[in-house]
Amino acid sequence: MKTLLISLAFILMGCATPGVERASQNKIIKVFYASVESINQVELSSEVKTGIASGAAVGIIDNIDGNHEDMIAGALAGALVGAIFTAIFEGSNVAFEYSLHSVEEGDFSVIQKDRIDLQSNCLKVRIAAEVVLSPASKDKCQFNHNTKQQIKIENSIYTSEY
Repeated sequence: MKTLLISLAFILMGCATPGVERASQNKIIKVFYASVESINQVELSSEVKTGIASGAAVGIIDNIDGNHEDMIAGALAGALVGAIFTAIFEGSNVAFEYSLHSVEEGDFSVIQKDRIDLQSNCLKVRIAAEVVLSPASKDKCQFNHNTKQQIKIENSIYTSEY
């Protein structure tokens, strides 16, 4: 029993190793800084309806050898399970669209679920297997130095000076 617990501990430690994402192998990784022009809350599309339909189909097929009541019950149970698992997998449908500007890339947008706490209106943008945004200091966005900028954040306007 003790050996099993020790083995389990080593397995779990192996799952939590930090490092570069495997999907970033053999990809060009680009890092640059961008100023935030606006942040808008958006709603992501959901696949729950597809999960309901798939679950219902599996429920019917699983009970195809029974009577029609078994098939209906299987369809309802399958639809419920499909909807629940899809909703859990997707998580929240709320995301944020960041409209950004950089000297290297010009104007562009990034949509992500994480809301970034902006102190400097400057973000570090890392593009590899996925795009990662993280706050950066004001001096990293030198291309906006000594300008006054208004940033629209969810229908509120904030003015900041660099």
